[in-house]
Amino acid sequence: MIKTSSPSTGRGASSEWRQRVLPWVALVAAFFGFYGVYFAPAFMQGLLLAPGDGAIYYAPLFGLPVTELWTGLILSGYPVIADIQAQTLYPLRWLSPTYNVLVVVAYVVAATGMFGLVHRLTHSRLAGLAGALTLSASGFMIGHLGHLSIVHAAAWVPWVLWALAALRTRCDWAPVAGGGIAVALTLLGGHPQVSVLGLLLAGFYAVHELGVIARRDGAHRAAKDLLRVTLLFTLGIMLALPSLLATLGAASESVRGSWSVTDFNSFSHDPASLRMLAFPNLYGGHPVGPYGAYAGPWNLTELAIYAGILPWFLTIAALLGWKRDWAPLFWVGVLVVALLLTLGSITPLGDALFRLPIVGKFRAQARYGLLAIIALGVLAGFGLSAILRGGLDRRRTVLLVALSFGTAVIAATTLSVADFGQAALGSAAVYVPLVMMALSLLVVAYLALRPGVNPALLALVVLVVDLGSFGWFYEWRYASPAARPADLGRDAQTLVEALREGPGRVLPLDAARMPPNPLLPNMNMDHGIASVVGYGPLLSARYARFAGTDTVGNFAERRAGIPLMDVLGVQWIARLATGSTEPQLLGSGCGAPSAQRAVHATVPADVAPRGLRIVSHLSCSPQIASGTTLADVQVGPVGAPPSAAMTLEAGEETSEWAYDRPDVRASIAHARAPVAESFDAGGGFRGLWFGARWPAAVPLPLTSGDRIEIRLRETSALMRIKAVEVLDSHGRWVALPMAPLDEAGQAQLGAPRSLPGVPAVNERRSFRGLAWGVCDIRTASADEIVALLRGGQDASGRGFDPFFTALLEPEAPLAAPTCSTRPRVQVLERGNGRWALRSEAAGDSVLVVSESYNAGWRAKIDGHAAPIVPVDGLILGVSVPAGTHEVTLQYRPRRFLLSLAAAALALLAVGAMLIASGRRASRSRAATLKRNAS
Repeated sequence: MIKTSSPSTGRGASSEWRQRVLPWVALVAAFFGFYGVYFAPAFMQGLLLAPGDGAIYYAPLFGLPVTELWTGLILSGYPVIADIQAQTLYPLRWLSPTYNVLVVVAYVVAATGMFGLVHRLTHSRLAGLAGALTLSASGFMIGHLGHLSIVHAAAWVPWVLWALAALRTRCDWAPVAGGGIAVALTLLGGHPQVSVLGLLLAGFYAVHELGVIARRDGAHRAAKDLLRVTLLFTLGIMLALPSLLATLGAASESVRGSWSVTDFNSFSHDPASLRMLAFPNLYGGHPVGPYGAYAGPWNLTELAIYAGILPWFLTIAALLGWKRDWAPLFWVGVLVVALLLTLGSITPLGDALFRLPIVGKFRAQARYGLLAIIALGVLAGFGLSAILRGGLDRRRTVLLVALSFGTAVIAATTLSVADFGQAALGSAAVYVPLVMMALSLLVVAYLALRPGVNPALLALVVLVVDLGSFGWFYEWRYASPAARPADLGRDAQTLVEALREGPGRVLPLDAARMPPNPLLPNMNMDHGIASVVGYGPLLSARYARFAGTDTVGNFAERRAGIPLMDVLGVQWIARLATGSTEPQLLGSGCGAPSAQRAVHATVPADVAPRGLRIVSHLSCSPQIASGTTLADVQVGPVGAPPSAAMTLEAGEETSEWAYDRPDVRASIAHARAPVAESFDAGGGFRGLWFGARWPAAVPLPLTSGDRIEIRLRETSALMRIKAVEVLDSHGRWVALPMAPLDEAGQAQLGAPRSLPGVPAVNERRSFRGLAWGVCDIRTASADEIVALLRGGQDASGRGFDPFFTALLEPEAPLAAPTCSTRPRVQVLERGNGRWALRSEAAGDSVLVVSESYNAGWRAKIDGHAAPIVPVDGLILGVSVPAGTHEVTLQYRPRRFLLSLAAAALALLAVGAMLIASGRRASRSRAATLKRNAS
């Protein structure tokens, strides 16, 4: 008995395993093959599937080591563990060998999960394929290809729904364990908004399923399944807790803490733009593509929620084939509500959503389109299954065709005559969808009249072509960067290596206008170059306030000699090497605290100047009388007495910028200088730039290599220099790069190094290092610290040098230092999230480290814990006793270790559930085989 049953059991178990597992392996392989072909144009051209934000945010973060919680390469230090979009704890990021593989995996995961969900609900493989294609190749998924965290967070939502659907028929723990893993992965996938939306849908679906179970099996079974559902979500949240806690803490301290209805409504649909549900390229696409440049509401990536035409027709089939099953009605409700929510607060539903916690703090309401597409994919599966199972009689078949035709007609009538005729829209944007409507209508009629596998496969082919009419011509085809950036020249590479070796940081000015280069935030991380700015959605509000930067890398300050540059450890300043310069502000007042008072420009060696022009205007200076000397201009060789001197006078060479504004002109005490150019100032008037040109009659002694200095004289004036230009031998005005001068007239920046492939880089002459000790502390308010960092003075008229004084906020005190001479500080080790230093001082001192302050930093002095406080508003400060001590600083948030323990417990629970389910399944198979054998 034993001899005969044991082999039989083994063969039966092995055969059942192959029957259950191998089809899924084949399905996943098929989806990999499908998307490998789909994205083949990019792969064949050696492109990275990272258009837009993908290139400047996700791809650089992908290159960071997964074991590091902190990076020192952006924002003077940034907690990547707190930025869940960095996917630091996302297992698929660990397992993906390349960025492109990680992108493709998102689409395979989405397709597989959607197939599983629809197949579970309909028991039809073809219906499962319809649902899989509808979601994974939808406009939402393809449009957000550059947002890696969005597509990965979205990809796991169907898996959560699949697990919940399995609870209806399975009584073991496998759906709970699998659903918990899916919940964790949609959270760790990285985009908080998409995760929350997906889990909200899952929550409502769980309520629906519990209601079905209660009606079918009674309240007792529903109560047991409620416990299982609760455990499913709890396990998922516990598994993702290390990232969730860190992100929640960072979000509460980020620049996005305040929120308005305008922020909430950004990237939302309006009734007119919802026509893109049928005409996805109605407003254009990419300039190089067949639909022309996009000219619709901003922006197409967020508004793209196209799911094809056929799923809408199959939804009609699902409703016509409904027989005492509430499932289609639930998904219709999801579809309607989700589409209403894409409109933002213009509907009462959206307005109520804005007032809710969490969901009311997200922008881009068009992202609710993901839920609509999931619902549409499920309904398409129901409809296709109903047709294939003969659920539509002849009357309902005719009604299906008639209603589908009516739906197409209604969609077509939403277009105006202008939509057919405007060249900006392109005829293909209208006629291609109309052709797809016709094909979809024909194929659904053919399928309904002759239900079968071949007509269903034809329908899937039409669906793929329909979705491809949008996705195949989207941004990834035309704007993806090269997977391997172009090699820099030898000199540029040498410069990059010098910047990488530091020890200081780079400040790239005008980062928003820079083309891709090694200094562009966050591309600098690919080259190991530390920067004081970064593209960080969770930028600390503290850092933004004191440093004056924003989430996309813009930096307000341009003066190289102010204390802020020392505090941030700026060693180099980089800017675009273009033919024009950014305006330089001279003077103070009117919202510009203690600006620089002098700038200089140097005539290039290859230019033989024949004249000089300075373009400028005054701001907030209407009280200055005509003829008042505002600034002195000197020209001549560097280091030699000036060869010529001129002045800029009010009413002669420059004037108030708003001179032509009627309510301002009456109060201006000086005349209108000659206008060089104007600009739209809003409010119905033109702002003015004024030009001072020399020589008027006598030739100006100015030659190649000469320096031009402009020094503000009038203390009550606020002057903006737009350009310093020289007239070359060809009669062209050449704009010269400007740089600040210190009070002694010395250049604060070294000579610019401008090389192909990188911006122009100047080294700060005053850079003094990233760690130092001070023997003096001063308490100041946040506003006072901001002003002092920018070169201002406190109430007693004192300025600020961060290498002699530490500024403390009232709520962050330190013991008063007792040292009288500056301590000696030596950096022993510096890494991402770790510093080791040696401090020597004759008395108690304050050790200051130029690393962005975060509550997760921990300090030890000779192995003993010590408190860390924010110093100078931005960086780390530790009180060190007299003598020689070794100080270590490490980024290790306390809550992170606790959350890791919680995640480990959840992982053990999931493993136990899977083992128990596996053993139960084995016993069930053995019992079945035994019954069959007997």
